[in-house]
Formats: sequence, structure tokens, C-alpha cells
Amino acid sequence: MDKKPPFQQIGVLVTIPFVLAVPPIVGGFIGRWLDKHLGTTPYLMYVLIVLGMIAGGMECYRLVKEYGE
Repeated sequence: MDKKPPFQQIGVLVTIPFVLAVPPIVGGFIGRWLDKHLGTTPYLMYVLIVLGMIAGGMECYRLVKEYGE
């Protein structure tokens, strides 16, 4: 097993909050914009926020699995 350098592990730990926060925020903005143009308020915003949360969680899991050795 390869041991990752400590600075690389610290970088990943600093990245995790952003990986968890940014996708739902971006999904919310895109969903709100789509809702405004398509007249589906607020359904697409909710769907894209949930998809963003799922994507962020999956990416966080991948990072922890890869660098948590």
C-alpha cells in the first residue's frame, strides 16, 4: 500500500468541505434559474439540490476511500 504524503492528505481534508458544499449550492442556483424560465417553481430547484448532495457525498466518499489508507 502506498502511503500518501502528509501534505497531500491535509490538502484532501481541506477540500472535503468544499466538495460537500458546492454541488448543492450550484444545483440550487441552476434549479432556480430553470424554474423561473420553465414555470416549475420550486420543483427543479429541490431536485437539483438533492442531486448535488448525492454527487457531493459520492465524491467525498471517493476521496476518503482513496486517501484514507
